[in-house]
Amino acid sequence: MLTFLLASALLTLAPGPDNLFVLTQSALYGPKAGILITLGLCTGLIMHTTLVALGVAAIFMVSTTAFVVLKLAGATYLLYLARQLLRSSAMAAERSTLPALTPRQLYVRGILMNISNPKVAIFFLAFLPQFAKPEAGAMPLQLLTLGLSFIG
Repeated sequence: MLTFLLASALLTLAPGPDNLFVLTQSALYGPKAGILITLGLCTGLIMHTTLVALGVAAIFMVSTTAFVVLKLAGATYLLYLARQLLRSSAMAAERSTLPALTPRQLYVRGILMNISNPKVAIFFLAFLPQFAKPEAGAMPLQLLTLGLSFIG
């Protein structure tokens, strides 16, 4: 578990789309927005963990169609966010203020950002099982424990 936690900490520090998204949204909407988006991202990770524990994420490893559909959904959402950011930037230039987002909107942005990223599902599918041991008990329970530890 110590090796898993160390690897998780190092992976969490590596810059990626989620980290950049939190930084951007925090810069635009303040630190509270960053916290809410991070909570949303973690909620998305709970979904990925559950899918891996139940074996559903393996579908994306063997089904090219399912993987492409998920990638397209993720790309569409990223384009939507980019459009919103550009609109916000243009509005800010005009009014010097950004449109207010509710805590719920920020939280949901984090969830959607995470669950629409197929690389996260594949990463969890590849990473979590490396630290589970069949002789240590039920694999789904071990994978859930590892996933929740990663999120923590």
